Amino acid sequence: MSTDNERPEIDLSRDPNPGVPDHAAPEGSGLDPLIDLSRDPNPGKADHAKPDDD
Repeated sequence: MSTDNERPEIDLSRDPNPGVPDHAAPEGSGLDPLIDLSRDPNPGKADHAKPDDD
């Protein structure tokens, strides 16, 4: 059982294409027009991740 702060467990044995990134854009496709990287205030810095607990 998971709480609100945890991600639910995923049963990888039910993956129809194990090891294949099904969520990836097709090869050769252009950039997604909804993602405007020119508006990134910190380009090249991965600042969207949850901070590590020390």
